[in-house]
Amino acid sequence: MYCSTFLTRYGTGVVYATDQGVAKVEIPDLSRTEAADNMQLPEFEPSGLTVRAADLLQRYFKGDRIDFGDIPVVLGTLTPFRHNVLNVIRNFPYGEICSYGQVAELCGSPHAARAVGGALASNQIPVIIPCHRVVASDGRLTGFSAPGGEGTKRALLRMEGVEFQGLLVVKNQILIHRALNR
Repeated sequence: MYCSTFLTRYGTGVVYATDQGVAKVEIPDLSRTEAADNMQLPEFEPSGLTVRAADLLQRYFKGDRIDFGDIPVVLGTLTPFRHNVLNVIRNFPYGEICSYGQVAELCGSPHAARAVGGALASNQIPVIIPCHRVVASDGRLTGFSAPGGEGTKRALLRMEGVEFQGLLVVKNQILIHRALNR
């Protein structure tokens, strides 16, 4: 296992990788108003991949539009459905969102919106696999497994230019035409 850290205004994040790809990303709690760096940093050596991924993540958190598509990932022992969901989500472009139901359709299981939510909850590689870009069909943010939960999800979406009306994503944004037309 290898790892590298990246800095954000919210605190320090960590990228873990094997020789095959990134296996885990820990992002700081973006729902906080102040940075909190009381995390114990791992004692693994960096690799070329972790250094590159950490650099891209640091740039992302500074506001750059980053495409993580060429970063190899390791999804571990997930079911084929969860593997498929995470691979579909991986293709969602910066600042574009869709609903759990739309993801289920893209995966060939149009009635599996709840199962999509379960698959996203198993995502160990947030931001690189952008599960924060999936919301309820009515615009609600229905959970996020990274520190800060929905507050972090909201901060990531706002950082990408997604508009909110109160606590809801503005509904006319909840379509990814390119993904649905593939």
